[in-house]
This record gives sequence, structure tokens and C-alpha cells, in this order.
Amino acid sequence: MAHSSREWNLRGIQQRVMLIVLLGILASTTAFGWVAWQALDDWTARVLQDRGVHTGVVATHVETVVQREWQRLQEVASAPWTATDDDAGTRMVEPPAILRAALLRAELMERIYVTDGAGRIRWQEPAKPDMTGQTVPDARRAIAAGRPSASQLEDTPGGPRVYLFVTIQSWTGETIGLVAGEIDPSSSRFPVLLRPHQVPPGGSLDVVDQNGAVLGSTDASRVGLDAAHRAFLVQSIADGRASAGTCRTCHDDRRRAVETVMAFTPTRQPRWGVYLQEPEGASLAHVHALRRTLLWLGPLIFVLGIGYAYGAGQSVLRPIRVLTKAAQRIETGDVDEPIPPLGTDELGRLGQSLERMRAALARSFAEIEEANTTLEHRVLDRTRELQRLYGQLAEREEARSRLLRQVITAQEDERKRLARELHDETSQTISALAMRLETALKQLPAGVDGTPINDARVLAVRTLDELHRLIYDLRPAVLDDLGLWPAIQWYAERMLKSRGVAVRCEFADVDRRLPSLVETALFRAVQEAISNIAKHAEADQALIQGTIRNATLTIEIEDDGKGFDPTTIRRPSDLGHGWGLLGITERVEALGGTVTIDSAPDQGARLVFSVPLPREDAHG
Repeated sequence: MAHSSREWNLRGIQQRVMLIVLLGILASTTAFGWVAWQALDDWTARVLQDRGVHTGVVATHVETVVQREWQRLQEVASAPWTATDDDAGTRMVEPPAILRAALLRAELMERIYVTDGAGRIRWQEPAKPDMTGQTVPDARRAIAAGRPSASQLEDTPGGPRVYLFVTIQSWTGETIGLVAGEIDPSSSRFPVLLRPHQVPPGGSLDVVDQNGAVLGSTDASRVGLDAAHRAFLVQSIADGRASAGTCRTCHDDRRRAVETVMAFTPTRQPRWGVYLQEPEGASLAHVHALRRTLLWLGPLIFVLGIGYAYGAGQSVLRPIRVLTKAAQRIETGDVDEPIPPLGTDELGRLGQSLERMRAALARSFAEIEEANTTLEHRVLDRTRELQRLYGQLAEREEARSRLLRQVITAQEDERKRLARELHDETSQTISALAMRLETALKQLPAGVDGTPINDARVLAVRTLDELHRLIYDLRPAVLDDLGLWPAIQWYAERMLKSRGVAVRCEFADVDRRLPSLVETALFRAVQEAISNIAKHAEADQALIQGTIRNATLTIEIEDDGKGFDPTTIRRPSDLGHGWGLLGITERVEALGGTVTIDSAPDQGARLVFSVPLPREDAHG
């Protein structure tokens, strides 16, 4: 029995809500859609029909005015003075006053020309400016047509112009010239065609030629431009087809898509057309009025539908509201407030399930919050420990750099001391020994073999040369006297050229001296690199480049030797491999710089030293 009751409650909820809401919405939507559909279709059809009639009337008026203009030109072309016959054949003669009379009666034409058979102007009215001998645009086509015609919109020095043509024929039927009437679309005469016709704001009524160019418009700024939907208009003129419709691809001044009402009627002769476009707000005012009616009628019907569903839905909405608010609280993380009992039906059971979920979430949130607090304390402790270790590491790195700089300085000082002692003591002693052996050799009695003494003297001289080389290796004087760049070039030529390696040094700046520590450390690094080329590279060519740019000194050393795999010498071996590159890296890093090694077996090697310089020592 309880199961049957629950089943009935479920069907009752579904029947009450679905039946009443669906009937209300279906009735209101059907009435609303039917009225809107019928009204919009009816008014749109009437508007389009009216605009088509409008453009047809204007097109007829345009044809009539142009026909009258052609008649005036025909009167000029048919005058008996236009041609005579003599021994030289048919020719043009001086025109009488009919030319001026035709211009005075013209409605559109600003000027009339009489041309010869090649289209060259013979006479004109008014006479100034004198254009005699010039060719009227499109005259050759008009002569070939042999009937009254009109040109397209032509660009002339005076601005856009349109020409009406009538051929002049002799008594034998031969075309001997043209009478051309010039129309200025921007003058005050041409808008007379459209002046009686009112166009709503934002719209325009245009007369377009066979190429879609605007000859005249109720909007003077459009004259000479291409009409909207130009390709469609050109095809309609060619087909002689009138049309009316709407377009939703047009745009207003803010580039927003708007609906535009359009109508077009072509003229038979000339091949022009009348094009009307109006914004929907003006053309479809009645449609908008109906829409406004529907805007208040629709909410009214919707409110009635809500009223229909309200009575039967209250028994369902109350527990749903309670569950919705509870779900929203849970969504925001508020799981403290319990959900009240909602009965024993489906919604009541849903509420009980949601209450159990809320209680489980509350317990989970408490556990997560406790775990987060513990984790945050651990992270904070680890962060502090890492900061302390980073600080110690930075201090040790700084101490290591200072110690390395001190070691380098101490090494150079010891090298200087040794070089000075070797030069001042050992070198002097060996020089004196060589001189004494030379003297002893000269003082030997005749017939005594002096070969042993001479061999000792040669050995002393050779020892002195080796001692001088050792002194230069310990501390090249050129480094102290001339600076880093000359010292690098001197050492490279001394070490590499003697081994058959072609070396080229390119330095962008060799004038300014660098700090002694910088010069010494970089020289020793370059010295080690050059020694590696001489001992291991088996190279034919080497290139050493040096630049100072943006407060950074860069030295590049490149050779075409057998190269090596940099990954195999990352750590120095017991056999001695890698110690040279380690010394180079330590010396450059002691200056705050970096070393880049680019090499591969049989691909040569390239070392790049980059060292930052103090601003007072940086230039270039």
C-alpha cells in the first residue's frame, strides 16, 4: 500500500507540473507566434511592394527626362547647317544659334559639344573653356553604335561626368560626327530628377549607371561612389529585371549589421537604374509597432501561464526551494546548517540523501582543513629551511668566487715574482756564464781543442733562450704594457703559427684598458684554450674574436680541428682530461661570466666567453 501511494505521488507531481505548464506555454506560444508571423509577413510584403512601385515611378521619370534631352540633341543633329556637300566631300560647317537654344532648354545638360567623325570637339556651348580638338570620352563607342546612347560615369579633369550622345549623319547616311550633352552629377540640375521623392533619414534614392556607379542621389555625398550591392545591380541592369527585398548584411556607421529594405528598377534607355535603400526602422515602422505590441503581449501571456502553473506547483516548489537553497549553501562551502525534513515523498527522500551528503562533506571539510593546516606548517618550515640553505649557498658561492679571485691574484703575483727572479738572477747568471765561456774560448792557446768549451757556451745560450720563453709564459710583458687584446694576438701567433695553424684575430675594440684582474683572468682562459688547440685539435685554421657590447665582453675561439664530445669531459679524469676546460670555466665564472662550449667529433670546436663589465669599463 505504501509503495502504491509513492507511485501515485510521483505520477501526480509529473501530471500537475507537466500538464498545466505545457498547456499554458503551448497556448501562449502558439497564439504569439501565429500573430507575429502573419503580421510581419503581411507588412513586409506591403512595404516591399510599395518600394518597388516607388522606384518604378522614379525610373519612368528618369527615362522621360533623358528622352527629352535626347530630343534636344537630335534637333541640333538634324539641323540643316550641320553638313554640306562640295568638291571636297561631306564636311561640317559653322553651327547657327540652335546650339545655344538647345542648351538653354536643357534640363540636365551643362554643356553641349559638336564633334567630327573621330569624336574631336569642333564646337561647344558655352564656348569657354575652349576644348576644341579634344576628344569627348566614350565618343568612339557612341559613333560605332550609330544611335542615341549614354556613357558610363567618366572621370574628367573637371570631376565625374555623364554624356548623352546623338549621331550626326550626312544626306548619304554617313555618320560625320556627334552631338554630346555633358551632365555634371554634382550640379544643381541633376538632383531635379529625385527632388520630389522623399527618403527617410538614413536611406537614399540613387540613379546608377550600367557599371553600378552612383550618378545622382538624394544623398549628395554618394555621387561618384559605387552603389551598395554593385554586382547585383549591374546584373539586374543587364537583365532588365526589377527587384525588391531586404538585406541583413548591410552595416551602419558603427559597423553593426542592420536590416535594409531595398528596391531596384532598371531603365530601358539609357541603361541605368533607380536604386532605393532604407533602414528597417523607417521602412518597417508598422512592423516595429506590431513588435512592440507583441513585446507587452508576450509577457502578459507568460504571466498567465505562470498563474496556471502556480496553484498546482506550490506543493512542489516549496521543498524544491528548500533543497535549492541548501544546495547553494553547500556549493559555497557552508555545510553547517542541516536540511529540515521534507516528508516521505520523492523530494523528502532526496532531502534525506542530500542531508547525509552534507554531513559527510562537513566531516570531510573538517579533515581537509586539519590536513591543510598541518601541511601549511610543514611547507612554511620547509620554506624557511630552504631560504636558510639558499642563503648559505649564496654566501658560500660568493666566498668561493672571492677565494678564486684571490687564488688567481696570488697565482699571478707568484708568476710575476718567479719571472722577476728568473730574469734578475738566473738569467743574469746564465748570461754571465755564456760570456765567460766565450772569453775562455778566445783565450785558448793555439792547437788546443776548444770544442767542449764551445758546446758548453751553445748550451748556455740555448738555456738562456728557454729561460726567456719560460719568463714570457709566466708573465708576458705585453699583457702589462699593451693590454688584453695585443697579448692574446701575440700568444696566439707564437703558439699556433709555429705549428702551422693559420690564426686570425678580430677585435672590435683594442684601445681601452680593462681592470687588471679581468685582463689577467681572461688572458689565462684564452691561453688555456689556445694551448688546447696547439696540443690536441690538429687544426688548420683558428679564429679569435673579441667584442664589447651592452656592458658585456665576449670572446669567441673557434677552430676547424677534430673536435670532441663536451659530455665526456664534464668532470676532469685522473688522466688529466678536462682540467684545462675546468680552469677556463672557473676563471670566467669568478668574473661573473659564462662559458659556452660547442663541439662535436670531427666538427671543430667553438668556445664563447661572456663576462659582464662595470659600466665605467663598458663601451661599444
